[in-house]
Amino acid sequence: MKKISIFISLLLIVYLSGCTELRRAKVLLPHSWVGMKKVSSYLYVENNMSKENQQKIEDTIPQAKEYVKEIYGDVTTKPIIYACQTKECANSFGLVGKQIGVRLLGHMILSNRAFDKTLGRGLIAHEWSHEELYGRIGGFWHWYKEIPIWFDEGLATLTMQDISRYDKRAWQRIIDEKIPYPKQGELITLSQWSEANHKYLNNEEIVVPYATARHMVSKWYKQVGQKGLVELLDGIKKGKNFDELYKDER
Repeated sequence: MKKISIFISLLLIVYLSGCTELRRAKVLLPHSWVGMKKVSSYLYVENNMSKENQQKIEDTIPQAKEYVKEIYGDVTTKPIIYACQTKECANSFGLVGKQIGVRLLGHMILSNRAFDKTLGRGLIAHEWSHEELYGRIGGFWHWYKEIPIWFDEGLATLTMQDISRYDKRAWQRIIDEKIPYPKQGELITLSQWSEANHKYLNNEEIVVPYATARHMVSKWYKQVGQKGLVELLDGIKKGKNFDELYKDER
């Protein structure tokens, strides 16, 4: 009874509040309460999702996992995926504005943009990278204390592989067209990251903060590879400082 009371209380809070984070917390409620259908223990889709779109998601997940494996060497996490077909579903889980996916508490929430084969692979890999990093360093406290957002987002964007609005083509366009971009010191905290995504160019063709963060991390990763990444994450888990572990070979 106590657990049921907690669920009911959380449900009321979520539906009565306009807070985005509370709406995302709906993933902690029973799936049938929030309009989702169970496909497996790790995949839930919007009720009435077409068989075609459900199959697209099921096919894309293992492909995205390979992207994560390519960066991290192996995959140690298995996030629970909530996939939406309609805009109403995505909005109900707190995907607002230009957001197409988000990770929260071991869950991944996806908009219908995930049905696109190329973007879907990249989107799932991106959010999975966040989960993988989070798990490898030992959870929230180490992440909050040590991981700058430019590194977390840059690594996740690198994991997406080649999507033109985020990858090296986007960075080259930034340089060639002299598009303003944020410096590393502007992308350390979540509030700074949010501000940068409003301040700098962010449209269907290019997303400057993500392309910038990817460029920062890709230079480092090219030199240290999987081994260097794993050593850094292990070091943070053991209580070492990010700045001591990260060697920026500029």
